[in-house]
Amino acid sequence: MYFAVLGKNRELSLKELEFAKVTNLHSAQNQKIVLFDSAEEDKLNQLAGIIKRGKIIETDLDQVFTAFPEKRILGVADKNQGINLKKQYKLKRFKQTDILHTDKEVRNKGIELIRITHQRGLVLGYQNIQLYEITDFEKPARSMQMGMMPAKLTHTMLNIARAQVPEQRSPIIYDPFTGSGTTGFLANNDGLNFIGSDLKLTFAEQNQKWWLSRKENQNKNLTFDLFIHDATKPFEKPDLFKGKTPLIVTEGWLGPVIKLSTTPDQIKEYQRRVKNVYVQRIEQMGTAFPEKPSMVFTIPIYLGYENFIEQAVMESAYQAGFKFS
Repeated sequence: MYFAVLGKNRELSLKELEFAKVTNLHSAQNQKIVLFDSAEEDKLNQLAGIIKRGKIIETDLDQVFTAFPEKRILGVADKNQGINLKKQYKLKRFKQTDILHTDKEVRNKGIELIRITHQRGLVLGYQNIQLYEITDFEKPARSMQMGMMPAKLTHTMLNIARAQVPEQRSPIIYDPFTGSGTTGFLANNDGLNFIGSDLKLTFAEQNQKWWLSRKENQNKNLTFDLFIHDATKPFEKPDLFKGKTPLIVTEGWLGPVIKLSTTPDQIKEYQRRVKNVYVQRIEQMGTAFPEKPSMVFTIPIYLGYENFIEQAVMESAYQAGFKFS
């Protein structure tokens, strides 16, 4: 049996687990840990919304420590348990670990055990924090003016999108508000071709050169194409998609920056403008491809004062023939 420690947003983490095709999913002793009977392990390794994952130990702990003789550091939450296990199995030392956080030393050099009701779980994998740190903080061009969706959230959304079309092993990923190019980096990292567009490509093009120059990204023979486009308008070059229907993963337009001096009336005007962009984008995407594309996108809820954007976007999506899952 497998277990997974869910991320900060429980609903997103559970939705992302569908990508790994988990079976018999149910909660453990608290809402942060779930159990399941089986999964596609290669996809489990790609999940972004899962803090850590592993298997329930069904043998003696002797066999666990024997299987990892080089792992001499133990990570456990309970101090007394750590003292006893360290002494019993002659380990170098133990560290107290939090199930909601990753201890880099334990991850790289040790074994982490988690108490799950009356059983123990052996942690076998963690979030790819290094990938998200590189994507978020090392790219040379970024600006709050165009939005900065975190890489981990982007990767979670990408996996949720892929779960909607499991028959497509290598779909094209399209981001109509590509911004700094984060969606493309994570798509390429997972072996997927990417196409991105935006009104301006200055940041995306700078970051594209940086990303493709990294040693681990060379010779992958993957598409990372960019073109200038207004997402509310029809495509001028639909042949870029070669007759295929892509998966759409995007942050969307967040609207003008809210300042302390911004008045309620101005915010309402910003809401109207953001709503119109989303509605027109959905209408265009509904007719741009051979089939209705699967779309996973964010909606800006920070625009307070009776924010009606989400309802308007959902209504327009239904009218355009989209379904929600």
